[in-house]
Amino acid sequence: MTIEQIISFVLGMLIVGEAIALFIGIYLMGRKESEWKTRFNMNTLLIDIGFGAIIFFNAFEKMPYIMIAVPALLITHAYREFEYFKKDKKSRFIFTPPLFIINTVKIIGLLGLLFMIYF
Repeated sequence: MTIEQIISFVLGMLIVGEAIALFIGIYLMGRKESEWKTRFNMNTLLIDIGFGAIIFFNAFEKMPYIMIAVPALLITHAYREFEYFKKDKKSRFIFTPPLFIINTVKIIGLLGLLFMIYF
């Protein structure tokens, strides 16, 4: 396996795994009146699952949509970092420091993968 395939595998698993864990933990098992349950956050989870799967499968076979998936995920994850510091917004996607750390790790991995794909 090449380094690009290893990063794609690990990063894809991390992105899809976190999205599924958040969906199960907050949407299925969470409180019904949770402020986190917004259409924007649900769409963000769906974007993570879809594009994360493309990154994951890139580890096994070159996916042509990887050139769309990586920049799109970088944009959504960067927005989450920005949104984290807006304390007045109650429905922030990242609402705990551990989620912030995981998001930062994913951004670093996405930047590395972006560099490998385009250069």
